[in-house]
Amino acid sequence: MNDPLLFETGNPLEERLGKDFFEALPTRPGVYQMFSREDLLLYVGKAKNLRRRLFTYRRVTSGSGSRKTRRLVRMVRRITIEQCSSEEEALLRENELIRTRRPPFNRAKKAPETYYYISAVPEGEVLAFHLRMHRKEVTPEYIFGAFKGHRGVRRALGALLRQLYIMEKQVATPFLLPSQLLNRLTPLHYTLRIADQKREQVRRFLGGKSDQLLHTILDHTDRHKLLEQFLGKLILKDMEALKGFYQRCALRNRHMVERLDLDSHLIPQDKLDDYLVELAFLQREE
Repeated sequence: MNDPLLFETGNPLEERLGKDFFEALPTRPGVYQMFSREDLLLYVGKAKNLRRRLFTYRRVTSGSGSRKTRRLVRMVRRITIEQCSSEEEALLRENELIRTRRPPFNRAKKAPETYYYISAVPEGEVLAFHLRMHRKEVTPEYIFGAFKGHRGVRRALGALLRQLYIMEKQVATPFLLPSQLLNRLTPLHYTLRIADQKREQVRRFLGGKSDQLLHTILDHTDRHKLLEQFLGKLILKDMEALKGFYQRCALRNRHMVERLDLDSHLIPQDKLDDYLVELAFLQREE
């Protein structure tokens, strides 16, 4: 089905706001806010060059731009701008406004309280894993995060639990895995008996200090020739999830703590997006 035209010919923004508005836009970094007829905040954006960025909205027509952008342009009746001293400052200000105002057209960064923490707590002979959207009173050395990326984090924890179970139980077929570890949704709580050496590898993996655990999984897979069996496809899929998590979550968090000289390895959920911005600009300057 073809998308219906959301406005007729031309672009309604220039008609509503006037040419003078666009011609007077500064070329500095900053943040812009778009409001509806009822003066409700619809969208917050940042720009390295406010003039260049807002001119892209001026050029949107019924046949150009995404459907979301055309819907936004159709609804906008007022735009305010806030100049910033740098692109980094603009990004941080954008994060703040999205968190506090939650505009409907901004999807990312609206709900930092959904960023995950993973804990792996020794309880006698077992290691108790928990996936939470809040920090519980757990000894800091056994809790890690916050991690951004709802789907990726849950997928990685599921992969971690499966591969630990396969190694500890000497599983050679997926049919011997517990149903909890085969469900589409990763269990929020799971206990597993794990050897001391692997416990330390798990802790270092989640803390972004070492990916030795991945090599241990691969060594076990090679020794038992599991890739040649029906289980092989699942193992490869899990390894992809674990590698992605280590690079994009665990290792990045460790770099964040070290480069920004943070007091704790635990990242507050409402600070994660800001720290990611600061880290990115530090790396860009190198």
